[in-house]
Amino acid sequence: MRAIEHANEELQAGRPWRAKEILQGSLRHAGYDVELFEKLGVVLLTMGDLPQAGRYLFLSACRDTTYDEAIRIFISRHGKDARGLYQSFPRVAKLNSLSEYPEPLRDELKTLGFPEGLRDRFARPLTNESGDRFGTLIGFGLLGAVVIVLVLGVIKIVEIVHWITHR
Repeated sequence: MRAIEHANEELQAGRPWRAKEILQGSLRHAGYDVELFEKLGVVLLTMGDLPQAGRYLFLSACRDTTYDEAIRIFISRHGKDARGLYQSFPRVAKLNSLSEYPEPLRDELKTLGFPEGLRDRFARPLTNESGDRFGTLIGFGLLGAVVIVLVLGVIKIVEIVHWITHR
């Protein structure tokens, strides 16, 4: 993979921050790529960002004793329920079912309470219900603002017409 080679060159040149940017930029186009996840996790680990490193090392399904602490920190922050953990995954890692994840990750996800099907009946990914309520609240707030602007506009038009006719 060209992104990993380019990231390795940046690491050798002493620019881990640039290697991180390259790997993160290639995530969207790579799909679920365990090699890319592991490399990004290792770069983040060397930079000292254990929670983020744990996210990608966990998703890489590669297990090594040097990865354990970072993975443990990630799971402790997001693993309280399956929905919260699933929402913390990058978009490319939100697969449709457990069977699409590599071993041993599939078994770990099952142990953490993930259902076999990870999409609802409308093919939407698992979501955090409070996030849905927040989005609905924002929608109603915007709708209310539009209605208020329209009502104030009508009132102003009536005032202008009244002013013109009684001049």
